[in-house]
Amino acid sequence: MASNFVKRLAGIAVAALIAVPLAAQDFSQMSPEEIRKALTLGSVTVGTLTQPFFRGAPGTSSGSPSGFGAAWRDGFIGGGYQQVRGGGQSDGSIAGGFGLGNAQDAIGLEVVVASLSTFRSGLFDRTAFSFKAHRMVSSTAAIAVGVENAIIAGGGKTDGASSVFVAGSKVIRPSSGFIQQISLSGGIGNGRFRFEKDVRKDNKTVNLFASAGFQVHEKLSVLADWGGQDLTLGVSMVPFKAFPVIITPAVADLTGQNGNDPRFTLGFGIGMKF
Repeated sequence: MASNFVKRLAGIAVAALIAVPLAAQDFSQMSPEEIRKALTLGSVTVGTLTQPFFRGAPGTSSGSPSGFGAAWRDGFIGGGYQQVRGGGQSDGSIAGGFGLGNAQDAIGLEVVVASLSTFRSGLFDRTAFSFKAHRMVSSTAAIAVGVENAIIAGGGKTDGASSVFVAGSKVIRPSSGFIQQISLSGGIGNGRFRFEKDVRKDNKTVNLFASAGFQVHEKLSVLADWGGQDLTLGVSMVPFKAFPVIITPAVADLTGQNGNDPRFTLGFGIGMKF
């Protein structure tokens, strides 16, 4: 059983990195933003890190949007796996994105293209396009307005729907102690950020989300994320110096807010600076 599980995770890693379609169960929860969050680099994503071409720093959340985003010459690719709510099934997706504009002097625009339910439907059978405009308000803070799943192409239906959000983020660097950096984000959104009961009834409500990431080493951070529906706790690491892949395992639905059992999620990703 254990060896089969290891083999499965290895296959997921390969799919995330080289975008090969696999077959699994129905994708129902993970959004393009959750996939991109495996790649979140805090304030680094706006261009403060320029060498080398491939780059990676521990993530700061596991699904909630950030005020920071990709700008001109930034790119990323990654994938995510999860146990679907309700038990038994599992699925994942892959995504890639790039940045335009200049978030420091004007406005940055992040574009994400995600292949939904890749494990079952095949690569880009259902494709979602998401957009986020973001602006640095200081060297350690940023704000953003975005739309997840703004455009969905292909057959089938995704319960992710379109989600509009406003987010803000702040990076704090303590002068002492073992925590090297604290990344805080929060905001408000509709769509997937609503309580599960409101999603089921299609109530047109909004909800708050927030996350906190604590970087305890240049290659490791621990994070807590309230995505609007429930709490996720996890770690994010960059284990390979030569090829800085970001790996983010986490446990979601910890409070049972919607009557769901805790479930495992896993994200892979890598950033690029062109």
